[in-house]
Amino acid sequence: MAAAIQRLIQASSATLPRQMASAGFLFATGDVIAQQVIEKRGKQHDLVRTARLTAYGSLIFSPIAAMWFGKVLERVPFKGRAGVVAKVVLDQSLAAPALLGVFFTATTLMEGKGIEDVKKKLETSYWSTLKTSWCVWIPVQTINMAFVPPAQRLLFVNVVSIAWNTFLALVAGGGGSQEQKSDAVELPSMGSGSSPSRNINALQHELREIKTDKQH
Repeated sequence: MAAAIQRLIQASSATLPRQMASAGFLFATGDVIAQQVIEKRGKQHDLVRTARLTAYGSLIFSPIAAMWFGKVLERVPFKGRAGVVAKVVLDQSLAAPALLGVFFTATTLMEGKGIEDVKKKLETSYWSTLKTSWCVWIPVQTINMAFVPPAQRLLFVNVVSIAWNTFLALVAGGGGSQEQKSDAVELPSMGSGSSPSRNINALQHELREIKTDKQH
């Protein structure tokens, strides 16, 4: 069983096309869990939203993240603990903010909205989401850089993202409009941690900030 899992991991992360397929599948899985398990949509499942997340994960996020993990971070000259710290700092100070902006821009445009909508989305959601992303993904990326082989780091991030998206949908399900719930489900995964249960307060605070910003 362990050998079969290892072969599956190696196969899914061996080449860029396979990494893209894996990312698309895992992004879609997160959205399906959110819609069916959390939101209880049943036959009212929003296939367009799932397709949008699949496209973002496979066509946009995966190639950028593969290049970042496989080419850029591996050029960090430090080894051991210093190397792990340097990679996490670079990842969370450069890649996480940039990819979060790409995520909000891409998914908003995919909805058929315009540049003004993108600006509004960034103004209302970017900073609060980034702060929460740091709470979750700094620990995750520390584990990733310290223990996961470079070729499998993107897969590790994508797998953790399933729980990240689903957990945010669960928190948002306690109140707020359907739009707010949808926004929560579609958070990206690069960060974009410690286990989500340890960050409930931070996530709830972020969602309250988003709700307040939208009301204003």
